[in-house]
Amino acid sequence: MEGLDDIGASRACPSDAGVLRTDVLIVGAGPVGLLLANLLGTHGVDTTVIERHQTTVAEPRAVTLDDESLRTLQAAGLAEAVIRDLVLGYGVQYFSWRGKPFASIQPTRQEFGYPKRSAFRQPLLERTLREGLRRFPSVRILFGHELESLRQGEEGVHCGVRAHGEARRIEARWAVGCDGGRSTVRELCGIALQGDTYAERWLIVDLAGRTSSLRHTQTYCDPVRPAIRLPGPQGTLRYEFMLHAGEDDAFALHEPRFREWMARRHPEDRNLPLVRKAVYVFHARVAQRWKQGRVLLAGDAAHLTPPFAGQGLNSGLRDAANLAWKLAGVAQWDMPDALLDSYEPERRPHAQALIRMALRIGRFMQPKSRMGAAAMQTLLEAACLVPPVRDYVLQLRFKPKARLQSGWFDASEDGARARLCPELLPQPMVDRPDRSACRLDDLLGNGFAVIGWDSPAFRAHALALAPAGVPVQVVALCRAQDDFLDFRTGHAFAQARDGSGALDMFLDALQADALVLRPDRFWRRVVPAGELQRSEAVAQPLSFPHPDQAFP
Repeated sequence: MEGLDDIGASRACPSDAGVLRTDVLIVGAGPVGLLLANLLGTHGVDTTVIERHQTTVAEPRAVTLDDESLRTLQAAGLAEAVIRDLVLGYGVQYFSWRGKPFASIQPTRQEFGYPKRSAFRQPLLERTLREGLRRFPSVRILFGHELESLRQGEEGVHCGVRAHGEARRIEARWAVGCDGGRSTVRELCGIALQGDTYAERWLIVDLAGRTSSLRHTQTYCDPVRPAIRLPGPQGTLRYEFMLHAGEDDAFALHEPRFREWMARRHPEDRNLPLVRKAVYVFHARVAQRWKQGRVLLAGDAAHLTPPFAGQGLNSGLRDAANLAWKLAGVAQWDMPDALLDSYEPERRPHAQALIRMALRIGRFMQPKSRMGAAAMQTLLEAACLVPPVRDYVLQLRFKPKARLQSGWFDASEDGARARLCPELLPQPMVDRPDRSACRLDDLLGNGFAVIGWDSPAFRAHALALAPAGVPVQVVALCRAQDDFLDFRTGHAFAQARDGSGALDMFLDALQADALVLRPDRFWRRVVPAGELQRSEAVAQPLSFPHPDQAFP
C-alpha cells in the first residue's frame, strides 16, 4: 500500500486479508487533514491519512494564518517550524476609489500568543505538516489512494479505495472527510451544501521575486477594478482582481492585460515572474450536517467561506483542534462516543459567524459605483476619528470570538452567576519559579489541564476536578502582583505567573478560583471562588455525559 512520499505506510498496522484497520481514517492530505493527523499523533491515536494525489499541493492556495491557528500548530509541536516560513504580523491598508489610503487594520494584540495575521505559502505549510507526521509511529499517510465507496456499520466505517490501479479495503472506527469543497466523503454520505455561490469572479495571480519589502496587504476599494495586493514569504506576491459581468476567463487570464492592471498599482510588479494564474468564484455555503454516524466532515468539506477575511483555512484548522481531542477521547481515554456529537454544535455557529463577517467585508471591498464607494469610505474614515471605533477596527476586534453556546462543557449556574459560555483561554508568556519564561500552553501539555490560584486547597483537590482516565496537567498560578513563595514543584503540577495580568483578568471576570481546560484550551468547567475550600464540593470528579445524552 505504498505510494509516492508515503509516510509510515510500511509500519505495522492491524490488518488481515489485505484489509487495513485503523482507529481514525482521514480522507484528504490538505492542511486540515494533515494538522488533524499531527494532533492525533500527539495523543498516540492509530491514524491513517489517504490522499488521491501523489503528493501534497505544489501550488499556493490559501495565504493567511491567524493567531488561533498558530496556537493549534503549537499544540502539534510545529509552530516554530511553521513560523520560519511566514511573514509575521501583517496588516491591511485600504485605498479609496481615488487611490488614497483611508483606513488600516494593524493589530498589535497577541492574546493567544501570536500575531493576529501572518502570510504563508501553502506548499511550505503542507510540507512541514507532512514531515511532522514522521514523529509518530501511530500515523501513516498513503498517497495515490482514492476513496471510492463508504459503508457504515455499528462498529466502524468500511471504505473501498483505489490505490495505484488496485482495489483496497480500509476499516476504521471513525472517518473524517477533509477532502475539500468537492468532498467525496460528503457526496457518498448524501449530505447537501446549503448557502450561496456568488456571481462575482476573481482573478488570482501569484508572482515571485518581489522587489518591495512592504509586508502589509493593500486593498483597493475601487469600483473600476477592485484589487488586493498580498505580499508573501520568500519574496512571493499575490494579486487578486475582481472581474465584471461579461469578462470571461480568456479575458482575465490574458497576461499582458493583468500585468497592466498590476502596473497601475505598483509599476515595479509588472515584470515579476509568474507562478500561477486562476479564476475563481466565492461561496458562502455550509454542509447540512457535519456528522453522520461514524463519519465527520471538516474544513471545506463542512463549510466554504468567502476569501475576504482570510478565514476559510483557519476555520478548518479550528475544526481539527476541536475534533482531535474528542477522537482521542473515544479511541484512547474510554470517553463515550456521544462526545463527538458535540463537534458540530460547538463549531458550526462560529464558522457561520465568520462567513457572515467575510460577506460584510466583501461588500465593502466590492463597491458597485464610485458614489457608493465614496459614501462608504468617507463614513469609515470619519468613524475612525473616534478612538474606540479606531481601536475596534485597528485591533481587529470586529472578528467574532468563538464562544460555545452548546456542547461538552459544564453549563451549571447558581443564583449569583448567569450561564457562562466557554471561550478560548488567553495564552500569555508566563514566568516560572526558576525565572525562565515560556508560552502558557507549553506548561499545559496536550491533554486536559487544571489551572487556578495557588493554595493548599488547590494543590489538594486540583486533580480531582479533571475527568477520570484522561491525561491532565495542573498549573498553580500566582497573581501578576505577587511572587512565588514555594519554589518546589512536584510531578503533578507546575507553577506560573502571568506578569501581563491577562490570566488575572480572565479568571476574575469568571469569578473563578480555578478552571478545568479541555485540550483545545476552551474551559470545560469554572470552579467558583470559595468552592475549593468546601471539600465536599470538590470531592466529586467531573462526570461525562451519558452516552444517550443529546447535545442541543
